[in-house]
Amino acid sequence: MEEYIKTAKEAAVLGGHILKEYFKKIKKEDIESKSVKDFVTYVDKLSEERIRNFILSVHPDHAFLGEEEGVVGNTESEYLWIVDPLDGTKNYINGFEIFAVSVALQKGDQIVAGAIYVPMLDKLYWAGKGEGAYLNGERIRISNRPVEMALVSTGFPFRYIEELDSYLKAFREAMITFSAIRRPGAAAVDLAMTAEGVFDGFFEMKLSIWDIAAGVLLIKESGGIFTNFEGEEKLDGNVIAGSPHIHEELYKIVKRTLV
Repeated sequence: MEEYIKTAKEAAVLGGHILKEYFKKIKKEDIESKSVKDFVTYVDKLSEERIRNFILSVHPDHAFLGEEEGVVGNTESEYLWIVDPLDGTKNYINGFEIFAVSVALQKGDQIVAGAIYVPMLDKLYWAGKGEGAYLNGERIRISNRPVEMALVSTGFPFRYIEELDSYLKAFREAMITFSAIRRPGAAAVDLAMTAEGVFDGFFEMKLSIWDIAAGVLLIKESGGIFTNFEGEEKLDGNVIAGSPHIHEELYKIVKRTLV
């Protein structure tokens, strides 16, 4: 396990250094549209390429899934590295410092190691299954704030405007239930900061596996709970995460409004 955690950490930092190098150097002509309101730059691609080459040089018998290029490597392997080379591309393009690199290792159907690096804050989070969760070498744990003091994070369904009315109902109930809501714009950062105890809970719909794979391991290893909207521990893109009692409240809200 230690070897896999080390690889995840080094890969996340490697990608993060590339993001730092090119930050605020993106020009309009460097931005491509993958779909409506979904963008990619040469920096996303370069970060993924460097991470992929590094991981497969260390673990040549493993498979690799990146957001930009899909699956490569040994597709028969039970080990799959799941990577978001730049989570928060819109933030990055606009010069907003909240973005991250997310690296996770899946063995079979379990995430067993992961790291998230937030380069502009120099925060490196990592976790191993059964090993706990850490930030820059210090153990982190989920918060224990009461519901009325809780700070909850979320993400807007900007790619799925047809879901907006339902989402706004959930948002309204969350605003009433908790003390405040934040929306940083990068799910990996949301999950990492929830594991750290900055946020007390997080919910978002229709994410991709590379957005959340490392983050949900951090949540579980810090003592929190992660489920989808049906209350199952599945990486289907719909996420509720947080301390046990905050997760419970968020789950009730989601069941009333989004399911």
